[in-house]
Amino acid sequence: MYQKDDFKLRIKNSIEENDINQAKILIDKYYKDYEIDIEYFSLLGIIEILEGNYSEAKKTIKSGLDIKPDNYDLLFNMNYLMKNIFTDISEEKRYYIWSRLFNVNLECENPFMNMQKKICDVTTSNILHGTIEIANQMNTLTRGLSNMGFSAKSLNYYPSYLKYKADYEIDLYKGNDVNVANNISKKLASRFINENDIFHFHFGTSLTLDYSDLPLLKELQKKVVMQYWGSDVRLYSKAVKLNPYIKVKDMNEDMIKRKVELISKYIPDCIVDYELAEYVKEFHDNIHYTKVAIDLEKYEYTYDDNLTNSKFMIVHAPTSPEHKGTDYIIKALSELNVDFDFELKLVQGMSNEEATKIYMKADLIIDQILAGSYGVFAVESMAMGKPVISWISDFMKEKYPDDLPIISANPDNIKNTLEYILKNKDILAEIGHKGRLYVEKYHDMNKISKNMVDIYKKI
Repeated sequence: MYQKDDFKLRIKNSIEENDINQAKILIDKYYKDYEIDIEYFSLLGIIEILEGNYSEAKKTIKSGLDIKPDNYDLLFNMNYLMKNIFTDISEEKRYYIWSRLFNVNLECENPFMNMQKKICDVTTSNILHGTIEIANQMNTLTRGLSNMGFSAKSLNYYPSYLKYKADYEIDLYKGNDVNVANNISKKLASRFINENDIFHFHFGTSLTLDYSDLPLLKELQKKVVMQYWGSDVRLYSKAVKLNPYIKVKDMNEDMIKRKVELISKYIPDCIVDYELAEYVKEFHDNIHYTKVAIDLEKYEYTYDDNLTNSKFMIVHAPTSPEHKGTDYIIKALSELNVDFDFELKLVQGMSNEEATKIYMKADLIIDQILAGSYGVFAVESMAMGKPVISWISDFMKEKYPDDLPIISANPDNIKNTLEYILKNKDILAEIGHKGRLYVEKYHDMNKISKNMVDIYKKI
């Protein structure tokens, strides 16, 4: 029996001598007698091409690329098929992108070079949001854009127990180590880069785990913007000067800065609120501002003057207890429970849909008392007509509209604030009503989506 390498040499010689029948016999025997390696797919693909069996060759080569996505021979032969046999410019472009992402120099013509450069028309562009869902914002924004007639979809690599919806949901890490997950992300990126024109990234993520897509997106002159959300860019050394109560999730400021520096090298435009702008303005050339968005039709206005609960119900969602000030909240309520009759409901570990049913029953919602700004949970609560307690720092108070109806409280005064509310429940209906009007005015997804379109036109 021949050594494996010697047998492969016999197959190659048959191919070079154009003895296709012998090459077929040998490749079949190779499949039966030897352990299959990546070169098998390359040799079989070449034989099928020489036979004129192009569809089978495409399948064979694709199977090989699924195993070894950076194999030069397989990518070269796939490019040959797309360019010369199938004349499929879309697939040719996809596998060119694939080769670039896997750092393979095909030494072939760039299929994008001969395409006439055109100005990206937002109205006819495909828009992709990705690749992590933050408080249902990708889903909400893409639906808002779709309502306006735009082609917008969301891609989520990190599904969670909250069960937010996405057009594409792919759990990269399910059963995979980081290297396998990264390869999967590159394969997916080759498709999504090819299919879309505008990329709206969130929370410092992109299509690939190693950011290898960013230089290529810039080279291909795609419109790209990064939206930051908080702990992805928040620097404690700066944050504590704006808000003495702040708790940050990541104290490694050097790592945060290096990441933002890398992102901004390829994406000059970012979307933030006024606090987050303080952390990224030295990196990004163009800062755009927006507010969080919600679908008002999904939030029924339920508050009225007559409280219907047998006990006054206070709701708090300690999704991140240390950063929301949960211990301070519970301590204050425990002390007040001696003199006041109320129920505290902590909402944890359930889907957004399940949690919303509880929020609808609340008489008062406590969001957080440390962050210094309000987020999506506070907006959703106000949309339901619920009075909300949330700490608003002096810095952010100057940035927000004057008619913000949130009850501001921090660890130093949360007990006194709650005591006042429990003694004066009659004030809450009007606060709740003002909250709904505030959300309608500033956070309607249709209004926020229009702002997004304006941003896309500028980048």
